[in-house]
Amino acid sequence: MVRFALAIRIVYMSCLAVATYNHAVVLIHHGWGWNYGGMPIGTIVFWTSLTLLDPMVAILLFLKPRPAVIMLVILMASDVANNTWVILRYGGEVWKVAAQWIFLAFVLTTIDFVWRATYE
Repeated sequence: MVRFALAIRIVYMSCLAVATYNHAVVLIHHGWGWNYGGMPIGTIVFWTSLTLLDPMVAILLFLKPRPAVIMLVILMASDVANNTWVILRYGGEVWKVAAQWIFLAFVLTTIDFVWRATYE
């Protein structure tokens, strides 16, 4: 069970690493002040903050798994909620949000394995 939980955490960390890369590319190309094509300030601040939050949670999944999985659920639920709202309000590429919904479902269905296999 411990190895399986570690494998799940590695999947979590890998997905967060890809997300971090995506957010970093946006910052490199557009800078910290970009408004993402006219999005509301809350969405701008949230999306920009993910450049720091995603890697922080990924690192904590290695160092402090239990608090990190709670943070991951909060992070992904808020990300999915925000991005779903953006798609419904402004349009966009639905497959990107669908991928996040799938990852959130994966996290919610596997979190118990990680929780029970880690002790802090």
